[in-house]
Amino acid sequence: MMVKKLLKICLASTMITVLNSCSLAGSWVYERIDNYIADYFKDFATFSAEQNKEIDLISEAFLDWFTVNELPKVKAILENLKKMDYADPTKEIARVYEEGEKIIDQVNDYFEKPIIDFSKGLTQDQVNQIGLHFEKLRKKREEEREKENQSYKERILENYKTGFDRVGIKLKKNQLEFIESKLKGYIEIRKEWSDLQQEWIEEFLNLLNNNRTEGYDQKMSLYLKSLENLGNEAFRGKVRKNEKLTLEIIGSIFKSVNEAQIKRFNRSLDTYLKSINRILSKRKVN
Repeated sequence: MMVKKLLKICLASTMITVLNSCSLAGSWVYERIDNYIADYFKDFATFSAEQNKEIDLISEAFLDWFTVNELPKVKAILENLKKMDYADPTKEIARVYEEGEKIIDQVNDYFEKPIIDFSKGLTQDQVNQIGLHFEKLRKKREEEREKENQSYKERILENYKTGFDRVGIKLKKNQLEFIESKLKGYIEIRKEWSDLQQEWIEEFLNLLNNNRTEGYDQKMSLYLKSLENLGNEAFRGKVRKNEKLTLEIIGSIFKSVNEAQIKRFNRSLDTYLKSINRILSKRKVN
């Protein structure tokens, strides 16, 4: 991802890979995450051998940095979840969310300079290819939406079900019904977000086309940061309401779990922690 939103998606995919790798092949998968990230970037355009090597080096350096600086924070989050008070989990869930946001912010900050430096070597043809790649992604999303046989809220419900299952919690019927009822208050913002994202990408490409002009670094840095505040206050208010609802749902589900669900959840956390400890030990990280 050559923009902050893309970096966030990339990090989310990486974290899912990290957690899944803990139960599949542990550190073997984690140590190859840099290849996954590099391949993702390389899909945006046809790069020269030198540029591909630079992408590989950036991705390798990121994995080293993340392991030393951020993976211990992920470990701490999981350890704190094991101590969660299920009678009142709201504060812990909010804290986990905040800590996760901090990790994402740190990753964004880390990538900013390498991405800007790399972008200064892009040719006009490569910038055009990046634009076409963004368009391809947009069309793919639209096609997938058209093929959906579920409503948007039904898909969100399925995502909750899959997400909890991924951490060892198989939701009961009454828990699924609770989530479904709460999702009636969810505000759909896909169209607004898609339109805002498209506008942002168009200006991003315009900046890339001027990557050799004076003041480019500062302009691009400021523009990357602007992605955090897309839309007017009304739109951002909807985003905040949806985030609040999400935390409320997750907190309520954890408050309703039974002993069997807690046992399976802790077993999943133990598996993840065991793998993370193995990774940190191998890398000699305290």
